[in-house]
Amino acid sequence: MVRLIRKRWRTRIAVRGAATVLAVSLGVFLASVYGLEFFRFSASSVVSFRVILWVVAVGLTACFFVWPLTRKVSDEQAALYLEENEPSLEAAVLAAIETREVGSITSVALEEKLVENALRRSRDVAYGRKIEQKGLYRASGALASVVFATCILFFLAPPQLKHGASALLFPTRDALAVNPYSLLVTPGDVTIARGFDLIVTAQLRGFENEDVQIFFKSESSGTFDRLSMLPDGMDGFELLMLSVDENTEYFIESAGIRSETYQIEVADLPYVDRLELEYHFPSYTGLPPRTVEAGGDIAALRGTTVRLRVFPTMLTPGGRLLVDSQPVELVAGADGTWTGSLTVRTESYYQ
Repeated sequence: MVRLIRKRWRTRIAVRGAATVLAVSLGVFLASVYGLEFFRFSASSVVSFRVILWVVAVGLTACFFVWPLTRKVSDEQAALYLEENEPSLEAAVLAAIETREVGSITSVALEEKLVENALRRSRDVAYGRKIEQKGLYRASGALASVVFATCILFFLAPPQLKHGASALLFPTRDALAVNPYSLLVTPGDVTIARGFDLIVTAQLRGFENEDVQIFFKSESSGTFDRLSMLPDGMDGFELLMLSVDENTEYFIESAGIRSETYQIEVADLPYVDRLELEYHFPSYTGLPPRTVEAGGDIAALRGTTVRLRVFPTMLTPGGRLLVDSQPVELVAGADGTWTGSLTVRTESYYQ
C-alpha cells in the first residue's frame, strides 16, 4: 500500500511538473519569438533568446520535474501524505509503520493489531486511490490543454512563429542562417574602372517596405552618406552611383534589416570611352555608308554590315566584342583603337 501511495504522489508531481514546465516554456517561447521579430532576427538577438529559452526550460525541468521525482520518499513521509489527505485514518498507517520499524521493543500481538487496524482503515478509503483526485484531474486537464494549445500553435502557426521555432528550437544552427529577412544586393563586392558609373540594386527577401536606403563612404570621407533607392519596376530597388573614382564602402538598410558591408575597389582599368559605328547598307538600297561617331544601339536594315571602332580610355593589350554572347574578333589599330564588324540579321544584342 505504501508503494501505491508513493507512486500516486510521484504521478501527481510528474503531471503537475510537466504542466508547469510546458506552460511556462511555451510562454517564454512566444515572448522570444516576439523579441526576434522586434529585433528582426539579428544574430545577437537569436543567440540571446536561445540562451534565455533553453536556460528557462532546463531550469524548470530540473526544479519542477527531475528533482522532485528523484528525491527519496520514506515510508513515514508516504504515510503522512496519505493521512493528510485522508484524516479518517487517524494516524493508523503511520502508527503501524513506526511499530514495524521499532521491531522487538513492542509485542508481536500489538504490532499485528496495529497493522490489521491500518489495513482495515485503508480499505475504507480505497487504499488512497482517491487522494487529491480532483487536483490530479485539474493538473491532467491543464497538461492536456497546454499540449493541445501547443499543437494548434505549431500546426496553424503564422510564418513568424514558424521562423521563430526554426531559430530557437535548433540551437546548433548558425544564427545568421536562420534569419528569414534579408537583402539581396548586387553587385556586392566589385572592382570597377576609375570614374565608372555603377548601378546598385537591392531585393527585399521575406518582407516588404517602400523605404530602402543605401549608405556609402569613400576613402576621403569620414562618415557614411545616405541616399534613398528608387523602385526598379521589378519588385526591387536601384541607385546609380555616378563617376566612382575612390574606393568605397556601402551597405543597404530597410525596415531595420541591414545587408553586409560591401567594398567597391577602384582601379585604373581601361573601358570604352567612345564607340564609332560605320554602317554599310545592302547594295540594293543604294545608300552610301554612314558614320555615327557617338555610337551605341544599332538600328539598321537586315543585311547591313556595321564596322565598330572602339576608343578605350587607355592603351589595352586586348579586347573582345560579344554578339549574342558569341565572340567577334577585334583588330588592334596603330592609334590604340580596336575595330571589328558584325552583320545585322535578326534582333540581338552586343557588348
